[in-house]
Amino acid sequence: MALIRCEICGVKPPGHRAYKRSYVRSVKPIGYPDTVLVCGTPTCDRPGLIWLEQTEATEYDQGVRIFALQTNTTKVRAQS
Repeated sequence: MALIRCEICGVKPPGHRAYKRSYVRSVKPIGYPDTVLVCGTPTCDRPGLIWLEQTEATEYDQGVRIFALQTNTTKVRAQS
């Protein structure tokens, strides 16, 4: 499941605090940096990037642009 974090906050490796997933790359959402996506870190309000796990990164390379977030309450669309 994708995650939204800014370039500065980024993501941590699995096992670091509550991180259980391994994110391998980030992609820009549509309109970045003037995107509606905001970093999910509680104290941050910078524009967010979409961080992808390996299977999602492979799908992105194959043309998939819509990814579900961890909570399954929202999906996001990446730029081509």
